[in-house]
Amino acid sequence: MHKRGSQAQAALHMALPPLLAGMLLTLALGIVACTPLPTPPSRVVVVADGQRQAVETQAPSVAALLAELEITLKDLDRVDPPETAQVRDGMTITVTRVLERLESITNTLSFRRQIVRDATVPENETRLLQAGRPGVREQVYRSVWEDGVLKTRTLVKDEVIREPQDEILLVGERPEFAVTQALTGTLVILERQDAWLVRQNTASRRQLTAFGDLDGRVFTLSADGQRLLFSRVITGEQHFNALWVISTAQADDKPIPLEIYDVLWADWAPDSRYFAWTTAEVSDRPPGWRGRNDLWRAIFTDRDILTGKQQLLQPEAGGGLGWWGTRYQWSPQGDRLAYSRPDEVGIVEVRTKQLQPLARFAPYRTYSSWAWNPDVAWSSEGNFIATVLHGPAPDGGDPEDSPVFDLWLLEASGAYSMQLASEVGMWTMPVFSPDGETLLFGEATLPYQSHISAYRLCTLDRDGSDLRCIFPAEGEPAIQVPGWWWSPDQATLAFIYRGNLHLLKRGERFSVPITSEGTVTTLDWQ
Repeated sequence: MHKRGSQAQAALHMALPPLLAGMLLTLALGIVACTPLPTPPSRVVVVADGQRQAVETQAPSVAALLAELEITLKDLDRVDPPETAQVRDGMTITVTRVLERLESITNTLSFRRQIVRDATVPENETRLLQAGRPGVREQVYRSVWEDGVLKTRTLVKDEVIREPQDEILLVGERPEFAVTQALTGTLVILERQDAWLVRQNTASRRQLTAFGDLDGRVFTLSADGQRLLFSRVITGEQHFNALWVISTAQADDKPIPLEIYDVLWADWAPDSRYFAWTTAEVSDRPPGWRGRNDLWRAIFTDRDILTGKQQLLQPEAGGGLGWWGTRYQWSPQGDRLAYSRPDEVGIVEVRTKQLQPLARFAPYRTYSSWAWNPDVAWSSEGNFIATVLHGPAPDGGDPEDSPVFDLWLLEASGAYSMQLASEVGMWTMPVFSPDGETLLFGEATLPYQSHISAYRLCTLDRDGSDLRCIFPAEGEPAIQVPGWWWSPDQATLAFIYRGNLHLLKRGERFSVPITSEGTVTTLDWQ
């Protein structure tokens, strides 16, 4: 059997055609040819982290090669050629390590020392008003390092974190003086919103009120010094203040309410019996009231009774800025009152109840919820009125924007007027001496910014001659709160300086502080 099978296979092989055999041979050779030959490795040089190494690699790209060598790149690092490039034989691949740093440098800024000389402090006494403190300045630099080598350094921030604070040292210049000063007449002080009485000498003080709510709008002594008329704040929607009176004669006298409300101005007549006042109505618009521009008069009897109430002027608009109200000043004879409005100064005859304008001018535009009214002062015989008038703009601009305010003398009948001093400032507040021969007034240190300026205290004769500025001494700060008063014997001047009452004897250079807490807001002296 086996023999027969072998013979059959042999016969079959012999029977294959030669063509088929050739095809099989060709197929076998094709399969061998399609098998790829091994790719030879690329030889490259890699420079990284301070090392240079030659490697053979089958990696197709620079990124793959770096991964193969476990070389990790950070955000700012650079590769040349880039990571996407194909690896080629003989290539040099350079990895540059890039590091960015922010460097903060803090420096101190030196402070300065200021010397403030104060004529109210005893000579050679020093006080540290403010301790010096250095400032702090921060500078931030951005530096770029490549393979450990600094390439760039750029300032990206330069800021003063804290400004230096100057050291302020006060040096006294006032000669020694006696604390107690003799006084003539009656002096009343509004301090901490209450009234205080001073008589005979500055050491003799007595508190008149204990309300703590005097608003200072009305704070005036009668000519005989026996009564003080004052106004108190009212908190509420119906009224903003109320008028009161108190006797200065007895220590146990009680303040008396007059049931007169919303008062903008009030003052005693020269006879100390009558007083006059003007009112406003409460408003929800700034400044909280609107002036009525009216005028009233009444008598306060020796029995503390208010009687004879009489309206001298009916309410009226009072011009374009009449909402600010009208101010008045009794004549020495009590038969007339001077009045002032933001655009006019004139006379009111008590008998005829008529207004007689003496000067008109452009109102001052404040660009705010207040208006400027000039102060007025009578000469002792009642023939002249000293006041401040709003002058024309120096450059020919809008009259209402003019910064010019001049001191004038107006004859009470309107016959003539005379300019006494130019560009003195809006808060000049002229006051005649008791004998009527000398005019005391303030002169702005910044005449074209007089609404915020400090003021020098000056005097001149009523004819405009002999101008002298008597306070402060050269180099000292001027007066910030306008307001000055004559003593009844006109030997002493009183004013508010740095919140304290100061007395200055005529002819002397240095004033004497009478209070020390810096809370005085106004006063009166009769």
